[in-house]
Amino acid sequence: MHQSNGAADWALVRADFGVRSEIEIQRVFFGRAIAANDQAYPFEFTYGVYDVAKQRFFDLHELQSEDDYPDLQAVLDRFGVGERISAPQLGDNLRYYDSFKAKYAQGESSVKVYDELYYHTLDGETDWALVQGETFFKLPEGSTYQVAGDRVFRTVGICQPFGSPYAVYFPALDRFYPLSGALVAPGLPKALDCLNLGEKIGDVTGDGKLNVSDASQLQRCLAEYCDYPAADGVAADGWQLNGQGESVAYLSDVNRDKVRDINDVTALQRKLAEYNVFF
Repeated sequence: MHQSNGAADWALVRADFGVRSEIEIQRVFFGRAIAANDQAYPFEFTYGVYDVAKQRFFDLHELQSEDDYPDLQAVLDRFGVGERISAPQLGDNLRYYDSFKAKYAQGESSVKVYDELYYHTLDGETDWALVQGETFFKLPEGSTYQVAGDRVFRTVGICQPFGSPYAVYFPALDRFYPLSGALVAPGLPKALDCLNLGEKIGDVTGDGKLNVSDASQLQRCLAEYCDYPAADGVAADGWQLNGQGESVAYLSDVNRDKVRDINDVTALQRKLAEYNVFF
């Protein structure tokens, strides 16, 4: 209970009627990230404020300003409610940050990371940009993955708003697309290669490249001369985001039939031949 001029004026309240959900939701209030494992009731994130003068309970998201309740941040710190967050991690010379905020952020404090990694030009104009963007509205449900072309992007929880940290922005449409929905963007696979983002299907050695060493290592694994790397099991390590590209069982499952066998070696050799890699 907080006091002002010797009289109680507000109280921090914790209440939960026991309505459960397995989804952990994270939101930002006044520069503080608060997560709840339950779909709490009557307060969305378990905590609320009781206003003595108004004789009313307020959920945290209903508060217009923390200044309405003096020392609110200090009280939240004292009882370990949420975690203060720092300023967003932003890249330099950003062109489309305002659009990202307008579409996905509830105030700048809800932005965790934003950067623009690559611009593709057509006739002297930027037709698309590869961006990295995350807000604090995250739903940690274990490990997840999505597939974009020949690359797998794995995350812990569902990164908001794109499922993975990366997306493609089309200025003419003023719209962001997850990688799996933007493969029609000319030059995107090359950009992902140049920036070495995600994990390449067929990269058994884990060096970020596809070469003859991967084919040799895959043959050794199939012959049981060595074990597959721990990172090989994509499906075993997480579940696929709905609609986020093809399903992939293993990084070594080059032909994507969910089985690791000699056909994957053949598929990898063909892919390397396309890259003009000679054996």
